[in-house]
Amino acid sequence: MTKDRTKAHKARLLLVSLSFLVMGSCRTAGEQAAVKGKLKIVFLLGQSNMVGYSAPGTAWYLTQPMYVPPPKTATARSRYYDGGYFYWQGVSYAYGSEEFNARGKALLEERRASRSRWRALVYGNFGRHPTRNDWLPEYGPAPKTGTKTMYPFLDKKAEEEGIHKRMVEHIESPENKLHPRVAFEQLSKRDDAIADDIERVRKIFLNGTEPEDFDRLAEALEAKGRDFAADRAAYAALVREHVNLPIAERTRITAFGEVAGEPTGVQKDNVTQGVLSLGYAKWATACGPEYPFGISFERMVDGPVLLVKCAWGGTSVHVPWRPPSLNNAETPIEKATREAANKAGAEEAEKGGFEFKPQQRQTGTGKCWERAMAHIQKVLGDPGKYHPDYDPKAGYELAGLVWFQGWNDMGNPAYGEQLVTFIKDFRNAVKAPELPVVCGLLGHSAWKQNTFDGHVNSGMLYAARDTDLEGTVDIVNTVKYFPLELGLEGSVKAAYGEESDEYKKAEQIINRACSKDGTHYFGSAKFLYLTGDAMARSLANLMAGGEPAIHKEAEEISRTDQ
Repeated sequence: MTKDRTKAHKARLLLVSLSFLVMGSCRTAGEQAAVKGKLKIVFLLGQSNMVGYSAPGTAWYLTQPMYVPPPKTATARSRYYDGGYFYWQGVSYAYGSEEFNARGKALLEERRASRSRWRALVYGNFGRHPTRNDWLPEYGPAPKTGTKTMYPFLDKKAEEEGIHKRMVEHIESPENKLHPRVAFEQLSKRDDAIADDIERVRKIFLNGTEPEDFDRLAEALEAKGRDFAADRAAYAALVREHVNLPIAERTRITAFGEVAGEPTGVQKDNVTQGVLSLGYAKWATACGPEYPFGISFERMVDGPVLLVKCAWGGTSVHVPWRPPSLNNAETPIEKATREAANKAGAEEAEKGGFEFKPQQRQTGTGKCWERAMAHIQKVLGDPGKYHPDYDPKAGYELAGLVWFQGWNDMGNPAYGEQLVTFIKDFRNAVKAPELPVVCGLLGHSAWKQNTFDGHVNSGMLYAARDTDLEGTVDIVNTVKYFPLELGLEGSVKAAYGEESDEYKKAEQIINRACSKDGTHYFGSAKFLYLTGDAMARSLANLMAGGEPAIHKEAEEISRTDQ
């Protein structure tokens, strides 16, 4: 960080209560009284996990000890590879030497290639063979199309090719430092490492709520009926009445995109605004990171706060969020990847005797970028329209950007370079060259040693270490919050049977703790509140001139031998 940048950050020290950051305590109601001053504006951008699918009832899990299935769950597996089983996931999280790790990735790629090859042969006109059907009599009868017959067929072929056998050998190898039994032991102790975070979130969001209070909430919601769920304010008030989930005092939000709001005429482009509470997500009965972020952030800063949220599911920084500086340009990695793919494709076409159409350079600014910036400029042009406590004499401060995105970029090796450009272009667009930025990692890897694996997580670290950005970009490590145990229902069923008490217990807990699939962190309020609170603390730290915590954490992870 440059001296000027450091000085600029430290000038903001009066805005943040560092004692809160150190001690993790909450302010009293009196201390939360609005303080006249600049309106602090925070931008929250991303894809489906920023959109938000978390139902408030899943916060029940925060009143419970972490669910840990019996150890037998760790070794239960289906005949064929199924990533839903804890044991089979061991192919992905097994680790040892660099060579060993490469073999694990190669096995998964071999399985993928096998399935792609056989599927192409079955369909005949699949992929790059538009006029050929290469099915031969020695393959046996071709299966019927459709997932019910195709998936078993593809699994059987992978078994015949020895892929599943080699996967088991990889998992059971003495080289593997994270055998499923070892991983399961780590899983069972995960909440011990984040105990302080959990306790803080319980105090902020539940404030003495008991497990049975969630039963009363469910009864009250059922009595009100489905139509009541469309009334965001009434819904949030009822939830607060029963389980104490707070409604903001000084924070307003304007949300645009896939959000419960008023249609603007463009598909998925809804817009809404109001006091921050539940309901500024996919549905008026759900929330995304904006809710826990805003509730926690409000407790750390003085004066009014305005959140500007723009999010659409299934979007990438490669295309829909593509920044204007890459309108008609490529990053070095992007160019090299495209040229390598075209070279390989041309060679394959020449050998196979079919036509190959090379990839073209990506052009144009992304639609999400354009839509988000149009909304942001409206807000910045008239902040008083979105927050009644805005004082034109005091003005506003652009406090930061929170970025939670990446699922659709997992196969994008240029993610880091594109993210750097995105951040620079965003700062330029809002005229805030030192705007603090907080990124949320993809937490699905679940294991500490895999924290920065993959194009997205390693790309975020790349951006945080960029010479021009270093010191103003931090990353929230969501890996430690990922509730992997909520995805183990199938493993418990395989280990103990559908009629067992263990399975019924797992089913009951998981059903109460989840409101979505694993891709969306199971729609878990526990995950979301921990993540949103951590994002708020990270941004408050940057605003106060603090160093990004991620650099120290990344160094510790790289030194740790799990």
